[in-house]
Amino acid sequence: MADYFQRLNYALGDEDTALEYAILPKHARHVVGIAGSGGRLLPLLARSPARMTCTDISAPQLAFTRLRFALLEQTDHASFMAFMGYRTDSSTKRRQSIFRHLDLPQADRHWLTELFQSRHWQAPIYMGAFEQTLQRLAKVNRLFTGKAGREVFHCRDLGEQIEYYQTRFPLKRWKAVIALLGNAAVLNSLLYKGSFPPNNLGISSRAAYLEIFHALFTTQVVRESFFLQMLFFGELRYPQGFPLECAPKIFKRAREALQQCELRVVQAYILDCVATLSEVDFVSLSDVPSFMPEADGASVLQRLRPSLAEEALTVIRGHLHVVQPDCSGFGDITADYQKAIARERTQLWRVQVYRRTSPLQVSR
Repeated sequence: MADYFQRLNYALGDEDTALEYAILPKHARHVVGIAGSGGRLLPLLARSPARMTCTDISAPQLAFTRLRFALLEQTDHASFMAFMGYRTDSSTKRRQSIFRHLDLPQADRHWLTELFQSRHWQAPIYMGAFEQTLQRLAKVNRLFTGKAGREVFHCRDLGEQIEYYQTRFPLKRWKAVIALLGNAAVLNSLLYKGSFPPNNLGISSRAAYLEIFHALFTTQVVRESFFLQMLFFGELRYPQGFPLECAPKIFKRAREALQQCELRVVQAYILDCVATLSEVDFVSLSDVPSFMPEADGASVLQRLRPSLAEEALTVIRGHLHVVQPDCSGFGDITADYQKAIARERTQLWRVQVYRRTSPLQVSR
């Protein structure tokens, strides 16, 4: 597991931050979240929190997070899009020029320079182990489903897409791809280095992935999913599916909010980090509880509680492993956000949302 945290695992990511953006109230006092690559939390700045703490135990992920915030603060939207690789017409010379002028910690600059040089200054959003895994799976997908699989991205609306999916999409060949994607041994080998959380959903991994992709193909326009674009093309081709950080309005609001926000990027285990704080009113845990021993996962809300303000919100994601936390003193309000959860563009996650209740309130 130690090796897993010594490399850049996520550059683009596997979560649609639009979900947390929909849950987070404006002008929160203190937001705490897993840093990831920075893309998870950068859009949340657009909600104008007074304080934000980004924490991770991975030094490479934190370096990438500080890079994103430096781009947000020191460049403009066009430069951010060009540098990260969302604009395909951006040259490596321009990327090098933007990077050269960024004010970054020396240790970050050294590590990032080595990373970018080793990848010939290509698009940073594809440099994480997860993104490279998706690119390898995209090659397999192309072999199995061919042009007929990619044609679904040419559908003009959801109705046409559903009709194509039901009648012309190479579903049998696609299920063979899903069998590979849903193979925990494959994911362990390619990405998790033996640390993939065990499936506790009560259904097979293959069945879970069949549900996920059926939902994506029948409830969302596939061009709007960066995850599906990566699985079919190994890159982002349609701006409709770009993550929330790419939206000009979000970028502008986040940049303005950064001038007023007390932003901290901390290398620490998130529960230890939160334990040093008080009056936190929003915690984005990602899927960290899934990797905990069962007893620790069950106690996660109770460990957070002393540091949370009344009515504080906690968002937990689980993929094939979902924790069942002790909810004493919390209300499960997941049902309040079902529309936002249904719009999440990866559909990889079982999402749980909890609100800290006052002593007089009863957890539901």
